[in-house]
Amino acid sequence: MRTLVVTLLTAALTGCSSPPPKSEAPAPTGLISETTKSPEALEHFHKGQALFYNLRTADAAAEFEQALRLDPDFVLARAYHAQSTPGDQGIRETEEAAKAAGTLPEAERLFIQAIATGIRGEVADSEKMLRRVTEVAPNDWRSHFALGFQYVAAQKYSDAIPALQQTTRRNAGGAFAQNMLGYAFLRQGDSAGAIKAFEEYVRMLPQEPNPQDSLGEALMAAGRFEEADAAFNRALMLSPQFWNAYEGLAYTKIYAGDWAAGRRAFDQAKMAAPTSFNKVSVSVELAAASAAQGRTAEALQMLDAAQQTVGATPGDLAILLVRRAQVLIIGGQPREAISTVMPALGVADAADTPPGLARPLRTDTLRARITAEGRLNQTDAVAATAALLRMAAADRSDDPATRTAASYAEGIVAMGKRDFAAARMAFDACAAEDDWCQWQAIVAAERAGDKTAAATGRDRLLRLYRRDPGYLIVRSQVMRPAGRNTE
Repeated sequence: MRTLVVTLLTAALTGCSSPPPKSEAPAPTGLISETTKSPEALEHFHKGQALFYNLRTADAAAEFEQALRLDPDFVLARAYHAQSTPGDQGIRETEEAAKAAGTLPEAERLFIQAIATGIRGEVADSEKMLRRVTEVAPNDWRSHFALGFQYVAAQKYSDAIPALQQTTRRNAGGAFAQNMLGYAFLRQGDSAGAIKAFEEYVRMLPQEPNPQDSLGEALMAAGRFEEADAAFNRALMLSPQFWNAYEGLAYTKIYAGDWAAGRRAFDQAKMAAPTSFNKVSVSVELAAASAAQGRTAEALQMLDAAQQTVGATPGDLAILLVRRAQVLIIGGQPREAISTVMPALGVADAADTPPGLARPLRTDTLRARITAEGRLNQTDAVAATAALLRMAAADRSDDPATRTAASYAEGIVAMGKRDFAAARMAFDACAAEDDWCQWQAIVAAERAGDKTAAATGRDRLLRLYRRDPGYLIVRSQVMRPAGRNTE
C-alpha cells in the first residue's frame, strides 16, 4: 500500500476556468457533496473512487477520465483523477484545485483545499480544515479517513487511531480505514498489531490485491519472510499488473538473503509500473540494492540511466540527484556528492516550482549536502547549511519532516565538534522513522565508547524490515561490524 501515502497527497485540477454548476440536489445530511451536472459522470466517479482506494490507480484514472469527459467541471472528480498522478505535475495542479474549489459547498471545498495545504507543509492548517470537514460531514467516511491519514502523516498516532476507527464504523470506507490503521501500527514498530489489522483488511476485501500486499509488508517487517512471500504472490494472482506486490517481493527476497531474486522482482515491478514516477522510484530501489552491496559504480550507473526515463519530470530528475548524492556519500565520495546535489537545490528554489515540491526537495537536498560537508570536516559549511535547515523548521514548525531535518543538522554540527553526547541527543530528537538519524546516533554512541547505547540503537533500527530504499542502504551500514560504520 506504500503508494497510497504518496498519491493521496497529490490531488490535482486542470483546465477549470469557471465555477462548476451546482448539483441539482443537495448532498444528503452529513455527507461531502459531489458537485456535478451529470448523473453518468457521478457513476464513473464512484467506480473510480473504489478502485483508487484499493490502489488500482490506472483503472481508477480511466473511470475519472470518463467522468470528466461527461462533465469537465466536476472538480472533485478532477481532484481524485490527479491523485493518481504523482510527482511535481500533480503537486502543481493541486494549487489550481484549491483555487477552483472556492465556490463549492463547504465540506467539498475544504476536503480539496486541505490536500493542498498539507502538501505545502502547512500541517496544522490542513488538520484544522479536515476537522471541520468531519463536523460538517460527520457521516461521510472520507472525512474521517482523510483526517486519520493526515494524523498518520504527521506522526500523531494517538490521534490517528480514533479518527480511523470512526471510519471503520462506516461500512463504505471501513476496509480502507482498516488498511491505514495497520500502517499506523506498523509505523510505531508494532508489527503484530499491523498484521492483525491487515488480516481483517484481507477478510473484508478478499478479491482485492492491496490487502494481501499490505499484509505481506507487515509480515516482512516482522521477519516472517516465507509468509510475506506468499501474501505478495496472492496479490499478484489477484492482479498480475499490481506492481507494488513485485516491489514487496523484491524487499522480502533481499532481506531473506536472495539478492538476485530481489533484483529480478524489482525489474518486474519496473516493467509493470504504470507511470514514469513509479518507474523512477523502482530505479532508485534497484540502485539502493546495489549500494547496499557496496557496488557503488553500478548504483550510480542505474541512477544515471533513470535520468533518461521517458516522461520524467524536473522534480523526478532532481530527486534522482539527491539519491545519487546519498550513494556517493555511502561510497566514500562526499566531495562529488556536493557537486551532484547542488542542481537539485536550484530546482527547489526555482520560482515556478510549487511549494509542495520545493520544500521537501530543498530539505532533502540540504540534508544530503550537510552530510557530505560533515564527512569532509567543512565546519563553516556545516554551520551554514545547519542554519538553513533551522530556519526551515522555524518556518514550518508543525511539519515533522522539517523538524527532524533540523535535529539531524544539529547532530552533524555536534559530531564535527566531537561532542558525541550532544550529537546523540540531537539524533534522538529526530522522528523514529528517520533511518539516517538512527544510524548516526549509533555512530555517535560508538565514537563515545558507549557500547550499550550503540547496541540498543542497532537493535531498534534492525527490529523491523522496512520497505524503503533509504532503509535498505542504512541497514547495510549498520550491519557492519561495530567500529566500522562510516559517518
